[in-house]
Amino acid sequence: MDSGYFYALTIPEPLSTTNHYPVSRRWAFLLLLCIGALTLPALLINLGDHTFIDDEGIRSLVAFEMMESGDYIQTTMNGEAYFKKPPLYNWILAAAFKLKGSVDEWAARIPTVFFLLSFLALIFYAIRKTTGDVTMAFLVAALTLTSGRILFWDSFLGLIDMSFSLTIYGLFVWMYVQYEHKRWFAYFVGAWLIAAIAFLLKGLPAVVFLGLSMTAHLWSQKEWKKLFHPGQFIGGALFLLIVGGYYWLRLEGADPTTVFGTLFTESAQRTPTHHGIGKVLLHLLTFPFEMTYHFLPWSLLLLFLFPLRSLVSRLNHPFVRFNVVMIAANIPIYWISPDVFPRYLLMFVPLFSLVGYQLFTTASLRPKKVFYAFFAGVAILIALASWTPLILPQTRDMAHVLPRTFLLIAFTVLAAIAILRQKDLLLCGLIVQLLTLRLAFDWFVIPDRIANDYGTEVRNDARRIGHAYQNKPLVYLDDITGSPTTWFYLSTARGQITPLAPSPPTPGVAFIVPRFTVLPPGVVIRDSMHIRHMDDRFVLICELPISN
Repeated sequence: MDSGYFYALTIPEPLSTTNHYPVSRRWAFLLLLCIGALTLPALLINLGDHTFIDDEGIRSLVAFEMMESGDYIQTTMNGEAYFKKPPLYNWILAAAFKLKGSVDEWAARIPTVFFLLSFLALIFYAIRKTTGDVTMAFLVAALTLTSGRILFWDSFLGLIDMSFSLTIYGLFVWMYVQYEHKRWFAYFVGAWLIAAIAFLLKGLPAVVFLGLSMTAHLWSQKEWKKLFHPGQFIGGALFLLIVGGYYWLRLEGADPTTVFGTLFTESAQRTPTHHGIGKVLLHLLTFPFEMTYHFLPWSLLLLFLFPLRSLVSRLNHPFVRFNVVMIAANIPIYWISPDVFPRYLLMFVPLFSLVGYQLFTTASLRPKKVFYAFFAGVAILIALASWTPLILPQTRDMAHVLPRTFLLIAFTVLAAIAILRQKDLLLCGLIVQLLTLRLAFDWFVIPDRIANDYGTEVRNDARRIGHAYQNKPLVYLDDITGSPTTWFYLSTARGQITPLAPSPPTPGVAFIVPRFTVLPPGVVIRDSMHIRHMDDRFVLICELPISN
């Protein structure tokens, strides 16, 4: 393993590394400078402008209702008890809302950016500490950042998954480092404490990760008897104290069967037990290809698994092998579970990236030439296409299109030239281009999406109704109608919780019902509101006037 990219900044060129091509100090410096300059703008520009997806609406609405009620233990959504997720991420969102002074998309999403940057820092620290290879540490962190699903989706959504993935990856790193120093008490107690944090973020998956990872790690090291170490029981007791302490408070006035049954169902509903055999078999076949697609382009590094006869010798570092063990122990749960979203797998991205990078750097020259030729061609195409915002109908009339397009051209062309001149800078050059594409996404795709997405109409409509009923009573009649996105924008625009109420409607209290509801005699339709995920596409705001 080498640190060529970074040593190239201080050692006269050309520098021969363990790779097949020399690394230029000037080109390495330029690309590192570009990555540093692009990362924060790419993650932050227009972060709060586009409409929530429904899962964001759920997280933020629960946090908003905590703030409104002043009750941070008995969580609610639309005034009804909410048991599907523990409260830690809602507390984090509430803190972000209070720090910003407003409940909005930017405040809900900035924790994701913070946890992503923390994730990258932990990846860099872990790999540098365990391998001593600064280049590997930097590039694996950068590969994680620029994996398709993270860069163009999960890095700008206000969801639990980035913080949960950071926590689980921290669990992996903690176990490895403590095992290497044979600090058994710290190994077990720390692992259980990290699992407690993960549980308060997302529930039962934390326990599954802990059990599978610890068992697989100790078994692979022929230390399975350590599973009965005293630290295991102390750590388990601390876990129960922390998690059990919260639920002891949470169960006040609640049915334990409902609380824990909902928590279990929320996790179990995605497993094979809740799906037919046909769907499970189809998922078994499609899962590798689907995940390869979602985490392009770096998922293609796993093609260097071949030839298999040299695989063991190429994965010869203990930390790399540990990453393989963690993948093997935990990925089968997702492989056999049909209802899995790619964001549930973010903690695996640095594991696969490290293995892929190691396979790439130890591959023979011929397959590396093919890989280089393909992605050099991709880099040239990206550079040639970087001027298209000037002619596309959706973008050519946007504000500042000329200077922004010039910057896109400058970054993508610079990266393409670096790749063509210095083959060992292929990964670094592609990282620059991917960050530039995210910048283009921020500048051009998000504004176009805001202008044309149905979600914008949903947001505007919910806020319009919310402002109209800021000082008037408004309830959902009989059932919560609409979608979490609508609920969030409606309640935050009103500045209060919009609750559920039973039939018959109370005179003088406006209520929300589906469009085709049979209304009681005397009810007046006051307005309508666009929503998502219902056939009629909007709901009615009605009222039974007070009799004279």
